[in-house]
Amino acid sequence: MDRDWARLSRAIAAARDDLGLTQPELAAELGVGRSSVQKLESGHQYVKVTPLHRAAARRLGWTEDSIEAVLTGGDPTVRTGRGDVATSVDAGDGEVDELLDDLTGRVRAALLGGRVADATAIALDTPDEGDVVIIWKEGETRDLTPEERRKLQKKWSKLQRAAHEIFSDDSE
Repeated sequence: MDRDWARLSRAIAAARDDLGLTQPELAAELGVGRSSVQKLESGHQYVKVTPLHRAAARRLGWTEDSIEAVLTGGDPTVRTGRGDVATSVDAGDGEVDELLDDLTGRVRAALLGGRVADATAIALDTPDEGDVVIIWKEGETRDLTPEERRKLQKKWSKLQRAAHEIFSDDSE
């Protein structure tokens, strides 16, 4: 199946413009150089979706599946919900409380504090087995320098790759 990288480039540039961000501003927020954002918006034919594509999509407010949707001719979907957390379930306060009750105090505190920087869900072998969800929460009190953000993003990427490898490993 052909992927329309030029379409994705145009969508990223348009969304960035809609948010009033310049290329240098988006680059700084993502912890990369301006040339990286320029390449994203140039129509470059990538072999696969990169972590930078995913980071840009999150910053632009797109849902996780938006990149693939755009690459195949669709439109990006803007996340809904409070803050940076996309909501796919319309849960009332009581339902959220029930979900939180199933978690340890430490996990509950981590989920409720800070800002979601990124999250990933890894599907296990069958739908009955469920998903593994990993969430990166940023602290509330400190702004990171671009260098600090870049280091954390590298660690996060390594963690995601390792988790995908662990849960896709069929040799037990």
